[in-house]
Amino acid sequence: MAKVIFMHFDTETDGVYDAKIGEPIVRLAKEKGIPLPEDLKDYSKCLIKVENLADEEPTSYMEDEELDVLVELGAITADEAHQCQQFTISPKIRIAPMMLVKGDILVKPYALS
Repeated sequence: MAKVIFMHFDTETDGVYDAKIGEPIVRLAKEKGIPLPEDLKDYSKCLIKVENLADEEPTSYMEDEELDVLVELGAITADEAHQCQQFTISPKIRIAPMMLVKGDILVKPYALS
């Protein structure tokens, strides 16, 4: 099990929740009433900031599609995407509908500047 902390989404539902490793973050959010964005037509509205809470970052395979979209949106740089692929790690900004829980994390809303 992993601990997922939702912060700054909704004062009534923000908090710490247990999640299964590999569980989609949007499924957990729906079950707990967290207003996590999941607009599949506009991924720029589905961005979240994710911080790993473990001393060591868990390896996290990501689809190239997600990294490509994050670069296209300007949420991460091409160099950051390359580092993520090279070392099998996740960027700090993720697309909520594409993310699976891989370990203890803090999740916050993220908006493009």
